[in-house]
Amino acid sequence: MTKHQVVAGDTLSAIARHFYGDGRLFRVISSINKITNPDQISVGQTLEIPYVTFRHQVSAADTKRILAQRFYHDETLSEVFEIPNGAAQRDLILGEWLVIPDLADVGHHTVVLGERWETLAERWYGDAQLWTMLAIANHQLNGEPQHGQVVIRPRLNRRRTVAGGDTLWRIVEHNYGEGGDERTRTLIEMVAATNFLANADLINVGQRLWLPSFD
Repeated sequence: MTKHQVVAGDTLSAIARHFYGDGRLFRVISSINKITNPDQISVGQTLEIPYVTFRHQVSAADTKRILAQRFYHDETLSEVFEIPNGAAQRDLILGEWLVIPDLADVGHHTVVLGERWETLAERWYGDAQLWTMLAIANHQLNGEPQHGQVVIRPRLNRRRTVAGGDTLWRIVEHNYGEGGDERTRTLIEMVAATNFLANADLINVGQRLWLPSFD
């Protein structure tokens, strides 16, 4: 997991803005580091920084091509961020927050027999519908990956669509495993903070939740 040593002038909001693009995500950091007062951090203190996919707030000057050039140095790759944000068939909305998959720090995978883009998207991101994003990132929208081919794995948090009977406790234990009640409660706080849930006990069927990781 990434670690950050607090320096003079640091605030949790500023640290969250640096790592996540959105200072409002400071509670992700405070929860996992068990900081009860986010206004009290000390110079020299070492903080664990869970991985939350970078966010960007759309400004009046932004277009899909401009953002693709800014984040990927290739204006043709805008669908890499359009698809996870449900923006592929619509214009960007001023002020909306976008999740920006990372193409600079990617994983690599050698395809085995029978694997398809949908298989990989479900395994890596928890959602087979993200297969088009994966295929586009690999410049291979037409056709499935081939046995022995090395494909890139864009860095993007897993996401979970809430189903009937789901609770955040159940979702957390399914994604992170069981590790005792105290650990589960901490992870629930982290997931709630990532998704700006005011009440961790209130989630709705069909709601999509992003799940931070510790890689």
